[in-house]
Amino acid sequence: MIHEYDACLKCTVCEMHCPVLRVAPEFPGPKNGGPGLARLRAAGEVAELDHLDLCLGCRTCDTVCPSAIRPSELIAAPKIERVSREGLSLRDWILTHTSLFGPLAVRMPGLANGVLANRPIRWTMQKVLGIDRHKPMPRFANYSFRSWFERRPSRWKGRPAPNGKVAYFHGCSAQHMEPHIARHVVEVLEHNGFEVVLPPQKCCGLPLIANGDLKAAAGNGRYNIQHLREWAEQGIPIVVSSTSCSLTLKHDYQHVLGLDGADAVAEHVYDLFEFLIACHEQGILRTDFRRMEERLPYHQPCHQRAQGLGVPAVHLLNLIPGVEAWNLDAGCCGSSGTYGFKEEKYEVSMKVGEPMRDALIAADAPRAVSDCETCRWQMEYQAGVQAVHPISVLWEAYGLGDSASD
Repeated sequence: MIHEYDACLKCTVCEMHCPVLRVAPEFPGPKNGGPGLARLRAAGEVAELDHLDLCLGCRTCDTVCPSAIRPSELIAAPKIERVSREGLSLRDWILTHTSLFGPLAVRMPGLANGVLANRPIRWTMQKVLGIDRHKPMPRFANYSFRSWFERRPSRWKGRPAPNGKVAYFHGCSAQHMEPHIARHVVEVLEHNGFEVVLPPQKCCGLPLIANGDLKAAAGNGRYNIQHLREWAEQGIPIVVSSTSCSLTLKHDYQHVLGLDGADAVAEHVYDLFEFLIACHEQGILRTDFRRMEERLPYHQPCHQRAQGLGVPAVHLLNLIPGVEAWNLDAGCCGSSGTYGFKEEKYEVSMKVGEPMRDALIAADAPRAVSDCETCRWQMEYQAGVQAVHPISVLWEAYGLGDSASD
């Protein structure tokens, strides 16, 4: 029987591009830790390699492999087996279930954010849980996005939107930590003639997948497919503003979790700027932008690169008069979701992010843009630059802030 790992050419392209192997030579690397280890495990010769868990899950190896192997999934196999037997550690359970704490945190954000920023508490979290005390925890907002959406009147209420409907999958951080980004998504889409509908949804499940808990991730995935499928079957686009969420809905539900109906949903899932650039190409995207004199370095998230979309955000930002946007092309930020918050991986995370940090500092711009929330948090922490979602720049350029307080 021919297996996926048999297609490995041992060309080492994946290793040349691996951001972890560059800074942590103890990591086995995507060739040895992926198809190499899979071949040995199939022969019953070895169960696991040391330091394999240093993999970021950035999927760069999948993107560059000339044989179309997905080393990241092969690398994850031993961790998945271990978690299926032993379950998640308390630390990993907490980091992968932040959406459960969000509803309470947004009701008392001062207390929640104060506790998570308290130095003695962070020291205790590191000693007891292994959550590194240096990396700032994301801050909760004082309202949730869905509460804002439910109480606002739709721009197209009572009349058909010129360009039809769009279903919006907002994700966890936009729900409880960055609701202003989800608001900007809704208002930009409405400005461009779309009615936005908000299906019921849970966390996409990527943090669970990354930490090896496929059973819990599949539960979230089945729930999301159930509520997204009705829109997909009507041919309604499903737009996603987090590149990690869009990759999960497009690829992981079908190819990692093997969920029924995942393919039908994936056909209608669009990363936000993938959708907007398509609208521009069709001539339905409004370009009534204000002039903005600004240089905007752009960091491309790994999970956006893995989708093979190019850099649509850069192209659209450059449509704004006076804006100069460019892709830093500085590799992985090193955050990788929950990875950078773990004590044993913090230093690797920071070292991986150094080229991005240096590129941002060299750009000498007051703010930068990225489509991924954990990338933005890492950019602000490591480079000291304000990092915003590109949709917020479009929102400003459309002048939508004049009629909507941020």
